[in-house]
Amino acid sequence: MTESDQSGARWLDCCQLLQELASEVKAGLAALSANDLESFESSVAAQERLCESARPLRTLLSQQTTPAPHQQLGSATLQLSQHNRIYLAAIRRASQTCAALLSLYQDSPRGYSPDGRVPPTTKTWSCEV
Repeated sequence: MTESDQSGARWLDCCQLLQELASEVKAGLAALSANDLESFESSVAAQERLCESARPLRTLLSQQTTPAPHQQLGSATLQLSQHNRIYLAAIRRASQTCAALLSLYQDSPRGYSPDGRVPPTTKTWSCEV
């Protein structure tokens, strides 16, 4: 196999890896929107594995002298970046929602008791006729 063939194979590996990563990010988003924690965790684990397998490939590609096949690499990176933007927006919304819920809980009159007892409820006076 010539150097050009090896270089082309590396670029194809990179494109395939980016497409797989984009697919896993999309699956993670679907699991997140369906509130399926188990699927979401498995998708995140798969994303981590794909990123780990990309590390050696990244070093090899940085040393390449032949140009990348722009169409394939461009579409794979575009797809991945679109999914990443959606993912980031979902994470931001989730953190804002958590902050709002935490704020509401802290302002609640019942609150949290460190010793495990439920604080007494406030009593109201009512008139019965």
